[in-house]
Amino acid sequence: MHFLIKSDVACPWNIDLKNLVKNRVDVLVDFVVESLRAGVEEVFLMLCDGTTYRVTSAPERSREAAGRIFASQSFKTDLPTLLGAYRHVYYLHEKGVDVSRVALEKDGLYIFGDHDGLAPADEELLARRAVWVSLGATPYMSWQAAVYVAYLLKRLR
Repeated sequence: MHFLIKSDVACPWNIDLKNLVKNRVDVLVDFVVESLRAGVEEVFLMLCDGTTYRVTSAPERSREAAGRIFASQSFKTDLPTLLGAYRHVYYLHEKGVDVSRVALEKDGLYIFGDHDGLAPADEELLARRAVWVSLGATPYMSWQAAVYVAYLLKRLR
């Protein structure tokens, strides 16, 4: 299982580990922590300028996880490049097809937006490259959606 959360608001130069709510970095960190706790193999956290962190383990406490994540080695990439590494790509969006009607693949890349969602250019790319799936009409925090999608993927044979 491979998850990606992308933020166009959080940037490497404005991350404040003492104030994770600033630019809603707390949403990103909670997503990483809860995804890993739910059994996801790796989580990509992509910031506004393409700075990306690949996380495979994190402490369960958000502040400790934030310190470890942002102290780790990052790399620069963009969404098209990262998508190119995966055969199956899924984008969680309220306007997607109900997740119960989609054949999910464990080895796919599952993309989640932060509290602001993805930029129109990213959504245009994902309209061509990804299957859009929805968890229903109720809006969820990204970390809640991640836990549920991980649960669904673990149930696949």
